[in-house]
Amino acid sequence: MNERLWSQLPEDLVDRILAWLPVASFLRLRTVCKKWSTIMYSPSFLEVCSQVPTQGPYFMKISNCEYSRLLSSYDPIVCKWHDIPISFLPPHAGFPVASAGGLLCLINKFHGYVDDFCSLFVCNPLTKSWRELPPMPCKQRPILVSMVAERRPFSYKVIVAGLLTTEVFDSATCSWRRVGSLPRGEEVSGNIAFSNGNLYCLTPRWYNCALLAYNLQQELWVKVKTGRLPGYCQFRNLVGCKGCIVIVGKSVRHHVLSVCIWLLDQKTMKWKEVGRMPQRMSDHFLCRPSESFYCTAHGDLIFLTRDNCDMGLLFNLSHKTWIWVSDCPNLEGLAFEPRLDAIA
Repeated sequence: MNERLWSQLPEDLVDRILAWLPVASFLRLRTVCKKWSTIMYSPSFLEVCSQVPTQGPYFMKISNCEYSRLLSSYDPIVCKWHDIPISFLPPHAGFPVASAGGLLCLINKFHGYVDDFCSLFVCNPLTKSWRELPPMPCKQRPILVSMVAERRPFSYKVIVAGLLTTEVFDSATCSWRRVGSLPRGEEVSGNIAFSNGNLYCLTPRWYNCALLAYNLQQELWVKVKTGRLPGYCQFRNLVGCKGCIVIVGKSVRHHVLSVCIWLLDQKTMKWKEVGRMPQRMSDHFLCRPSESFYCTAHGDLIFLTRDNCDMGLLFNLSHKTWIWVSDCPNLEGLAFEPRLDAIA
């Protein structure tokens, strides 16, 4: 390798080469020299990064991160776990509850409904950019917190819904506003998914559970009429996958318990089974007693974990394949899109 040739490369070409590296590789290369250590704060480099497509998600574990100040994150591209520190945040920043466009939204603990309401923080854990959001107009206990982002120009919104109202923070105006009310008699839960401009949510009732949708453009909640929701009511997980709404849950066929994937057909508004965990995997995944399992999704990947199981599972919706993930902690978490150009 000709060192002189490499040292004379144009800076814009160096920016482009570094921007296309996997994020983990780039972060390691920052230790090579001072210039590369600070390049992630260069406007020209960040502009190049904004033009690079996302390379893939990290699946983050959020349990106990308030104390460890680390986010254990699984990278399915290289099949490795990474520890991402969040010690740069204030101690009271809490734990992540939503992510979008390379950013995390965190919420601190709350002790009551009015006097001790929560605070929200937004950060990029890779670049350590962060901010505390202004107080919400309505002092309520959030039940649902979600986040959406636009790439060019970059902006994001944080959606918070509780028993009283729904509020949206817009980074473009740096302000909150109250939006549409929930359908009469309905409540939201943290079981949510985003797809095609709509935020979907399962109601918390075990009996007569319903699917709600919040349209970001119209700022309205509606009750979505679908076929009967599949799976056991107390074991349903709602995720967004490849622009589709998907339910992951337990199912019994011929007296055999398994885990299934159902997709909502937008034309017929009926649920269609698109995946069933192989029985050997299902037997191991469900063998130990536990009341729940966790799943999160990004693109065509769905990540599943469960209490008392040392292995996680990765389902590829496009290929209909199931893969074990070893050394998997109890991943009550979320999918994170690692990007260097996202600014809180």
